[in-house]
Amino acid sequence: MSTLIQATVAVHDLTTAGIRERLSLAPGFPDPELASWGITNEILTLGETYIELVAPTGPSSRLNRFLTDGEGGYLLALRVPATATLTRRCAERGVRVIHQQDFHGATITQLHPADLGVLVEADEIPPGRAWHYDTWPAAGVDTSPQAGDILAADVAVADPAAMAELWAYLFDAEVLPGGVVRVESRVVRFVPVQGRRGLVGVDLRATGSREETVELAGLRIRLVPEGS
Repeated sequence: MSTLIQATVAVHDLTTAGIRERLSLAPGFPDPELASWGITNEILTLGETYIELVAPTGPSSRLNRFLTDGEGGYLLALRVPATATLTRRCAERGVRVIHQQDFHGATITQLHPADLGVLVEADEIPPGRAWHYDTWPAAGVDTSPQAGDILAADVAVADPAAMAELWAYLFDAEVLPGGVVRVESRVVRFVPVQGRRGLVGVDLRATGSREETVELAGLRIRLVPEGS
């Protein structure tokens, strides 16, 4: 079964995004290979998951077109068990593969946002590793973060039920009532479009006892206490 590992947020400037500061997270770490795409980034650790901030490095960056509508959720990344199975299913359902590469022994596959409601990266990771960054040097962990693991993501689409069925087929996910799919212990909720399309919200495990919702960088972030 696939599992949700990372959410990526596109911002104009990493230094003013405000997500790390508001959630009291430790400073993140970069992926220098994104420079060839005209992108700079900061990867923030949230328990066993990650939020990535990406920003353009100049006028030719691929992010600038996305940012004409403002900052917001850009990508969801999942760990998948078998790239070959996924690409076969994508071909069956007409889902376009827009990029594929080997990345330090993992296979990265990116799928067209128009087909899945949001840009999706679906990566097959070598055995013994949970995600790409397991072997990377990272910044120290904050002793008092306000947020832990990603619990859920909200994706605004025209037909939530149909999109949930498609994701369930591609990623071996369980369909739940209301346009929701479960990918291992996390869920992706497909919601009707009310303004912006694509990734519009995430739920994070709150480290405290108070539930709270904040809007940061065009993304609705809901902090959910244990047991809620």
